[in-house]
Amino acid sequence: MTARKFMPIALSGLIRCTKKPGASSFKNSYLVLMKFFSCCPKNLSSAGCICASLCVWLAMAGCERLPTAPAPSNPAQIHGITFADWTANGYSRNSADRALDAVAAVGATHLAIIITAYQANPRANEMRLVNARTGARTPTVTAVQHALNHAKSLGLQLVIKPHVDLDDGSWRGNIAPSDPNVWFKSYRDFILPWAELAATVGAVQFIIGTELAGTIQHEQLWREAIKLTRTIFPGKIVYAASWDEAFKVPFWRELDFVGVDFYFPVTTRHDPGRFEILAGWQPWLERLRLLHQQTGRQIILTEIGYRSVDGAGMRPYEFGDEAALDLQEQADLYWAALQATADESWIAGLYWWNWLANGAGGENNTDYTPSGKPAEMELQKSWRGR
Repeated sequence: MTARKFMPIALSGLIRCTKKPGASSFKNSYLVLMKFFSCCPKNLSSAGCICASLCVWLAMAGCERLPTAPAPSNPAQIHGITFADWTANGYSRNSADRALDAVAAVGATHLAIIITAYQANPRANEMRLVNARTGARTPTVTAVQHALNHAKSLGLQLVIKPHVDLDDGSWRGNIAPSDPNVWFKSYRDFILPWAELAATVGAVQFIIGTELAGTIQHEQLWREAIKLTRTIFPGKIVYAASWDEAFKVPFWRELDFVGVDFYFPVTTRHDPGRFEILAGWQPWLERLRLLHQQTGRQIILTEIGYRSVDGAGMRPYEFGDEAALDLQEQADLYWAALQATADESWIAGLYWWNWLANGAGGENNTDYTPSGKPAEMELQKSWRGR
């Protein structure tokens, strides 16, 4: 949502807020507004800064939960869910079928299924099927095909998304193989059979890599991998860059979309209001728009997600800590993301991280999944209109 489109929402909220009994005085709110405006990010337009400032003003005036209407839905965009499992046969279990039924019920149009291979550490040159530390495994072809067939029967568009995880627990973005040629051969051996399966089942997209920032300097090797994948898979090919990697990828024009895993911080405090979260989106939207203009490609948010914890919007990329449960904050973050992206024609859509094949979720769960939480209802109200 650009500043121009954002202004009517902010002004509407302002009108409603000033009529609210007990709201902060105009004097105090005005001081907050001017302070925020004076500190506005340099890469945000004047109109965008005004809108962002208005949102902070509204939040400080006691209007944190406005508005309450469902976020808009754009039928031309991808309404995607990332489906995840890290066992050999989890995708073929009954729990996975039930989870896919729930994904379809919220109004998703696309399902991205995660296929994970493993390597020992960032300098390793070969991938394998088992994580030596955790016992996690690459799913079998039979299990993946079962899930894809069930998803297809539900009317979902299919996407295959390979990942590489590390035994030592470090982030895949740090992968920097000691012998790039050997590593890329191992990587091609991993992804190409899945690209062939994607072609066989009629998948619409194949995400050729995810957050492999330490390897993008080997531009020619990536171009060769993309070219070889195109000989196998006739659909759209995407690379999913980490949120701080996207402007460095040198081979965007070889791909059909620019993929960005959107874990940008969109809030600066715990328990933010919806207007405040929308304000936090504005500088990142401007950056993504610039990336779209530079590459000539539509942007897909190949991952976006928030845990159901207090402060989730401050560091969306952090997981596994002991933060306090906050279901409403997750729901508010979902609403703001849907609101911010729906009207942007240069955004092709998004994939929420994640929905688990084992059925995990519910109101005591602090992980990323929206399943069984208010965030699931935000998706359903937006995507299905009810």
